[in-house]
Order: sequence, then structure tokens, then C-alpha cells
Amino acid sequence: MFGQRLDPVVLGDALAITKACQVFIAVGSSLQVQPAAGLVGVAADHGARLVIVNAEPTPYDDRADEVVRDPIGTALPQLLRGLRESGPA
Repeated sequence: MFGQRLDPVVLGDALAITKACQVFIAVGSSLQVQPAAGLVGVAADHGARLVIVNAEPTPYDDRADEVVRDPIGTALPQLLRGLRESGPA
């Protein structure tokens, strides 16, 4: 993705899905590279619960409902288990 242009159709589809999602989970990303990183803000602006799983701080941590600093291999199974237990919103 660094230095590569994203297909406008793919980006448009991602934007539409992001606007409609209830939960947006960003995993293992510094959230620095645009336009993909901007999807995090779009999700939050449209009411999605925002979960960031990353070892280092990101520019979107202050907007997140949950920030997880655990290793991804530990955090994701726990996160998915919690989502399954909570059921549909």
C-alpha cells in the first residue's frame, strides 16, 4: 500500500461498508497511511464502535471505544470470544 494507488471502486466499496458497520476493528496498524487509515475516522463518525489493537499508540486512540496493547495473537482470540458472548447488538 505504501506509494500505491488504491482502486477507486475498491475504496468506494470500503467507504460504503465502513459507513454502515456497527463495529470497526483496526488491527496491527499505525493508522498513518491514507486513505485507508481515514476509514477509522469515518467509522467513528458514523456511530461504529471502534476497537484498535496495536502495540503502539495511533492517531485514533482518543476516538476508540477500546484500545488493546496486548500482542495480536493474544488479543484477537479474546476479543472474538467477547464479541461472541455479547451476541448481536
